Amino acid sequence: MDIPYTYTVRRDTGLTNGKIVIWLFLASEVMLFGALFSSYALIRTAAPAWPAGRDVLNVPLGLVNTLVLFVVSGALFRARGLAGAAWGRMLALSSLAAIVFLTIKGIEYAGEIRAGLLPSTSQALAMYYLLTGVHALHVAGGLVANVWALAGLRAKSGVPLALSLGRIRALSLYWLFVDVVWLVILGVLYLS
Repeated sequence: MDIPYTYTVRRDTGLTNGKIVIWLFLASEVMLFGALFSSYALIRTAAPAWPAGRDVLNVPLGLVNTLVLFVVSGALFRARGLAGAAWGRMLALSSLAAIVFLTIKGIEYAGEIRAGLLPSTSQALAMYYLLTGVHALHVAGGLVANVWALAGLRAKSGVPLALSLGRIRALSLYWLFVDVVWLVILGVLYLS
């Protein structure tokens, strides 16, 4: 079955289906994280006391993870300007950095749990685990998408270069969104 407009532009919108889908998906993600951050704001303003994140959380690991996420998205934005042969290297670098992010987050969670900083301890920690956990799920989902795109490149299954470039562009937008969400998390949770 041949799906139309996977890499050719639709006459009615002037966009490929991939561009339409990634923007609709990102719009739904904005709504998800918008609801989560709104909940955070409401709970925090209603709380009689709220610990400063820099006093409770591991800020150095949060900052390192920020740099790691910049590598993830930076590699994909770099891939957009390269020839098809270099896409695989940039996808692999991006995927490796995503694994590093998740590993560091796991180390951070383990340290916090050992210190008794559990979601049941306070509303602040419950919101921390919720926001960072949902974000980590998005990093894991992006990693799966990276591997899928990389497998498509490696399969040499006759996938047109325009389709592969469309996947790279969609992934770079997704990872940019993941970066922006992380920067908000860093600001409101870690550096507050």
